[in-house]
Amino acid sequence: KSFMSRIITLLLVVFFVSSCEKEAGEGGTSTIQGSVYKLSTYYNVLTQQVDTISYQLDSKKDVYIIYSDNENDFYDDNVETNWNGQYRFEYLRKGNYTLFVYSDSTDALNLSYEYPIFKHVKIDANNSTFNLSDFVIND
Repeated sequence: KSFMSRIITLLLVVFFVSSCEKEAGEGGTSTIQGSVYKLSTYYNVLTQQVDTISYQLDSKKDVYIIYSDNENDFYDDNVETNWNGQYRFEYLRKGNYTLFVYSDSTDALNLSYEYPIFKHVKIDANNSTFNLSDFVIND
C-alpha cells in the first residue's frame, strides 16, 4: 500500500473510534453524591411499643454503583461512606446509573437478612454534580 492510503486508513479509524458514543462509567467529568442514614428504633416503656427516633448518619457503609439502569447487573464499583455518612462517585460519563445499599431486616421468625435499596440517576450533562436523596436503612 502507498503511504497516503495508510494515512487515510489511519484517519478513518481514528474518526470512527472517536465518534462512537461512550457508555456510562468512569472517564467523565460528573459526580454522583449523597448520604446514608440509619433509622434507629427503641422500645418505649410508656407505650410498650417500638418507636422510631431520629435518623443517624451511617459511617463505613458500602454504597454500590452499576453503570446502567438494570438492577440485575453486577455492580461496577463501590465506596465506603465517610464518618458523616456521605459518599461520592466521581469522574463519571453521561449515562444511566443505579446506586444501592444494603439494609438489615428481621422477619416474623426473627431471621435477620439484608436487602438492597436502589436509586436511579441519569447523567445527561458533563461537569455535573447529582445530589441523590438520602438512603435510609434499618438498623
